[in-house]
Amino acid sequence: MKTILFSLFLFLPVMSLQNEPKTLVWEDLMDVEWTYDGEFYQVKFGESAKEYDGVEIVVEGFMFPLEYTRKHTTFLVSASPMTNCFFCGPGEAESMMLVESKDAIEYVYKPITMTGTFRLIHDAADGVIYELEGATMVE
Repeated sequence: MKTILFSLFLFLPVMSLQNEPKTLVWEDLMDVEWTYDGEFYQVKFGESAKEYDGVEIVVEGFMFPLEYTRKHTTFLVSASPMTNCFFCGPGEAESMMLVESKDAIEYVYKPITMTGTFRLIHDAADGVIYELEGATMVE
């Protein structure tokens, strides 16, 4: 009986580690190639970006509101603060992701940490190629 309990005790921490969300490394998302097909730019994701697709992740970044309101359920998270805006300064579509949050989150200037399911968006027509579904704020 002691052996069974001891074995279970050793196994439980391993089980909990397997359920932990993967921490996103923004540099991994830079692994993309853009091609122009004569009408639109198409994105080809590299292996390091593909590894996150469908995976529960934790991401830290800066909130970019899409509407003029204090609380948001749909917004962008960027690797850089708004002062380094991807439209106005260095950075491209690879440096941001669309967030679909379960609850409204109040806008803040400091970095935020979110968790949710990461998805690749293959249609780059809207300028967004990454999405975080079912997101919640990590306190």
